[in-house]
Amino acid sequence: MRRRGFTMVELTVSLVIAGIIGVALARLVINQSRFVSLQDGLMRARSGARSALAVMQDELRMVSDSGLQSAGRDSIMVRVPFVFGVACGYSTGQTVVALLPADSASVAGAAASGMAWRDSLGNWQFVEPATLTAGAPTNVCTGQTPAIAVVSTPDWAAQAAYGTGTAPRIGSPVYFYQVVTYRFGPSVDLPGRRALWRAVASTGAREELVAPFDETAKFQFLVGTVSTVRTSPPADLDSVLGVRVRLVAASDQTPSGHSGPVTFELNTDIVFRNHAH
Repeated sequence: MRRRGFTMVELTVSLVIAGIIGVALARLVINQSRFVSLQDGLMRARSGARSALAVMQDELRMVSDSGLQSAGRDSIMVRVPFVFGVACGYSTGQTVVALLPADSASVAGAAASGMAWRDSLGNWQFVEPATLTAGAPTNVCTGQTPAIAVVSTPDWAAQAAYGTGTAPRIGSPVYFYQVVTYRFGPSVDLPGRRALWRAVASTGAREELVAPFDETAKFQFLVGTVSTVRTSPPADLDSVLGVRVRLVAASDQTPSGHSGPVTFELNTDIVFRNHAH
């Protein structure tokens, strides 16, 4: 008995169908790969924008009167308070300050750029440069009439510190601050790309916080009682009541199927007390 095989036509049709299925599967795999690459790029960009905001917003919200020192599209320089207290006396030509409870890690990691104290007219006076030195005698404070308490909490031992000079009157509020600059500039970690930098004036330390960012990332300025957004700072920086941070983060690599890095835009208004009066 002779067994019938496949004809040439049947084989040809089978090969054509297999080819169509193969092409469809290849396109599916390629599209899936491009989708995964795109999502990974977007996640990296989004993570970069949020990381940058998390670092900046805590410090910028602390900016006090006349705290905005210089400003531009790509950079801002601000005075950032890190510990507060009360002037309670003088010793060895320095002001003794009873420090209020603060975040001990922030205080330990900070280096004072200046000291601010409030005068009898309610205006803040600034002393730069300034030093903050632990170990001042607390009895200088408690020996005043009336006594000035040196406060403690479970996570903060009662302490007084030496400040620069003898300018503040006894009982004046005092705070110590760092002068910090945030700037968009060329990245070291990713050559040819743009990064957000943080620099501390008192130590000269510069740190590349997050990279990369698109060229459209920038600072804008909130001015007036209705917080009008300006693309450039006014001549009187004390009229700036906050900044709009336009964080346009980019992926570090170009996703498959795209001509360039993908971006994620995060716009946030950060309001602070910067006006002098």
